[in-house]
Amino acid sequence: MSATDDPSNPYYTYYKPSIPAALAVAILFCVVTLVQIWRIIRTRQWFGIVILVAAAFEVVGLLARADSSKHLQKKSPYEIQTILILLAPILFAASVYMFLGRLIRKSGHPELSFIRINWVTPIFVTGDIFCFFVQAVGVVILLRAESRSKLNLAKAIILAGLGLQVFFFAIFALVAVLFHIRLSSRRGGSVVHQGVNVNIRLWNLYLCSLLITVRNIYRLVEYATGTDAYLSRHEWPAYVLDIGLMFIIMVISNFWYFRKTRDVYAPPAFNYKNSRPLMRPCHVYWRPLDVL
Repeated sequence: MSATDDPSNPYYTYYKPSIPAALAVAILFCVVTLVQIWRIIRTRQWFGIVILVAAAFEVVGLLARADSSKHLQKKSPYEIQTILILLAPILFAASVYMFLGRLIRKSGHPELSFIRINWVTPIFVTGDIFCFFVQAVGVVILLRAESRSKLNLAKAIILAGLGLQVFFFAIFALVAVLFHIRLSSRRGGSVVHQGVNVNIRLWNLYLCSLLITVRNIYRLVEYATGTDAYLSRHEWPAYVLDIGLMFIIMVISNFWYFRKTRDVYAPPAFNYKNSRPLMRPCHVYWRPLDVL
């Protein structure tokens, strides 16, 4: 990355995008995507297709970013990378929502969910889709803005979309934590699915949720402070606080898939004193045979 005040750089203004950084991260995404495809096919967990689409957004956006470094005055590469890199995390969030629903079912105790299990995924994914379209409208207006008023309108719409996403994630985190608490405090049998530990998977989910929240806060601050602020004048925050965090989620999500096999229920510990015999003594059932 190199700072520049060259008037021939109308879109990035303060820096020239780093081609090596964009290409290196794009290659990393491609490698992890291949692993993801193998995991999806092997386990037949098709919700992972959403993660593949999100990864495709990141890769195409990064390639467009590298191309725009060579063609600073071309608008289309800048627009492509702006739209795709901004919207990709919404798809990662949708995959997190869907994974929670599957994890609750795998636990064997869907009745412990604060929201009915059949509604968990639809509610949050619908909210995520709404955030997607709000931010998409905002970024399109931003890229087409020719006046200060339209520019401010676009930023307000994008900020509203990011704020809604943070709000939905807060509710999602509450639902996940309440389920986790109820599951941990429940006594009796436990559910094991090919060695899947529900507690570990939930903490995995919390980490991904935290990374997405950090990214959303970064984008909120970036758009709220404007193009002259530090976050907009430097390239590294976009990689460290956005693209890099999504790559970490991409890696973690490879551990979300389980094989489709029957759950095994572990019975409670056997208590001899309180147990009842499986069979009564033989004399209870024996009676002399009547002779006609």
